[in-house]
Amino acid sequence: MTSLAVMQPVFLPWLGYFEQMALCDHFIYLDDVQYTKRDWRNRNRIRTKKDWCWLTVPVHNDGRDTRLCDVRISYHKNWARTHLLTVRQNYARAPFFEEVFPILENRLNTPPDLLADLTMGLTADFADFLDIKTPTQRALDVESVTTDPRSRIIELCHHVGADVYYTGPSAASYLDADTLKKEGITLVFQDYQHPGYTQVYPGFESHMSALDLLMAQGRAARNTLLSSAIPSALRS
Repeated sequence: MTSLAVMQPVFLPWLGYFEQMALCDHFIYLDDVQYTKRDWRNRNRIRTKKDWCWLTVPVHNDGRDTRLCDVRISYHKNWARTHLLTVRQNYARAPFFEEVFPILENRLNTPPDLLADLTMGLTADFADFLDIKTPTQRALDVESVTTDPRSRIIELCHHVGADVYYTGPSAASYLDADTLKKEGITLVFQDYQHPGYTQVYPGFESHMSALDLLMAQGRAARNTLLSSAIPSALRS
């Protein structure tokens, strides 16, 4: 049994993103699709004393048909410095700030031209910190003969030899289990039970960037983010 998860690159992903990556045998960044504005591709949330705030990477407006892999970061303003100052201001007293902050700092001090390169780089850094060793690749590097999203998923599964496709519940709107079954692929939907944990400020704000949990628990965050039940279909 070989499992695959496919996700669009996201800026500082939430915990469920890393759960998919950790549980599967292969992970593919879906970076060859149309970029969506006002989405998670270039922004995410962190805790503040009051509640939470956005960290947003500004991008160039290159047209509605721009692929995610081609989206360029805008450097009209020094957003990277602002991000680092915001994170420092809100997490300086977090238990693992000194261990986690340099991960973000190293990437943002010399950010790339393309958004996907930044987001995938940070995701890889976080995955390494969490000891997630699942091999990753880009959909851009996998030849395609279709523009249909359902057929594309089948292509990607066949590419890595996956017979289990693990995906978020929103995919139910376009994926059909019977269609995948005919291709020898079992469809498994993620049912992620977001864990609670002690954050740097009183109260609990759910669905923050994984950065929040890393700041609170360091490398022990792996156990917390994987604390919900593993789907039986993904067990070896």
